[in-house]
Amino acid sequence: MPRARTGAARAHHRRPAVTKPPRPRVPFGNPDLPTTSLGRWLRVVTDGLVYGPPSAAINYFASSPTLVDPEAVWTFFTQLRTAPVQYVTDHYPVAPVRRRIITRMMHQAHSDGIEYHYDLSNDFYRLFLDREFMFYTCADFHSPTDTIEQAQRNKADHLLSLIEPKAGEAIMEMGCGWGSMLRHIHAATGDKGNLWGYTLSREQKAHIEQNFGFNVLLEDFTTADMGESRYDKIYSIGALEHVRPDEILPLLRTCRRALKPGGRLVQHFFSLNGTDPMPTSMIAAQLPFPGSLLSLHSHHLAMVQEAGFRLTHDSLHDYRPTLRAWFDRLVESRDEAIALVGVEHVNKYLAFFASSWAFFNLRQATLHRLVMERD
Repeated sequence: MPRARTGAARAHHRRPAVTKPPRPRVPFGNPDLPTTSLGRWLRVVTDGLVYGPPSAAINYFASSPTLVDPEAVWTFFTQLRTAPVQYVTDHYPVAPVRRRIITRMMHQAHSDGIEYHYDLSNDFYRLFLDREFMFYTCADFHSPTDTIEQAQRNKADHLLSLIEPKAGEAIMEMGCGWGSMLRHIHAATGDKGNLWGYTLSREQKAHIEQNFGFNVLLEDFTTADMGESRYDKIYSIGALEHVRPDEILPLLRTCRRALKPGGRLVQHFFSLNGTDPMPTSMIAAQLPFPGSLLSLHSHHLAMVQEAGFRLTHDSLHDYRPTLRAWFDRLVESRDEAIALVGVEHVNKYLAFFASSWAFFNLRQATLHRLVMERD
């Protein structure tokens, strides 16, 4: 059986637990947001001038000392704006300033941003994610009557058809979340020992090991040594969004080297449309995901070719129904959510889901599923 624990990974597991690192650097984010009415409006002006309207709006709602009106938040972010207003929203600050702000955020470790977002509370995420899988990625709504549970099963089944796992195959998931897809593959093949996952979230690793017993490595898959001709299949679901543009080609080369001849790489992720590699939306993205930067889809495709993969599938999927479902579930569970993580985080996630819906509705990004094969 292929072994995925490299020397670095084994050394990691021998080390004792360490103190959780400090929160990552979000220069215009929490925890210093003012809560008074005057202070919040002054911060809106400051953030708007320095970081742009999207960041200012998210911080304004997040800083409310009481729960914001959910429908007011949804309407604010999702309503269509006039062309001049949308142009300013999308292009301010000017490009050199955007690059400087975003580049500064890229100096921190991936683990800082992942822990900042995903280690908030497993119980908090259970409140709004689907009850069956606990997927925190785009679902497939085949009908307006589909529940989030049915839509996530639709997604899991589609990905299963792309991965085509078989018992005895060594399979690795990059960024395995709460073990959702590992569970689905295990149910299909009956093989647990050959399934492996990488994560940077201590909360997620503990959840998987305690509940499902899969092989999970607490290691950054962008720098891990995955070995040579070790896996039959490698896949990722919603993890490539955390891989920075200059890391994509090295990661693809690592995956190609780790796959056996004829092996398959499947990726589910969203990427930027257009030609601007650092739009204003990527500044606002630092609030929920500090240190992460999306890539242009054209860049992804060019790197796939340069890494030597053969692209056999590229499908597009709609993230908007999933975001609305999460928003509604969080609203339904708002009192319990506030008790778990505080009103600031609940307000921020409501703004995050609504602004993300608008992000996809304006076609600034699209969810793709790619299948690549090694010759």
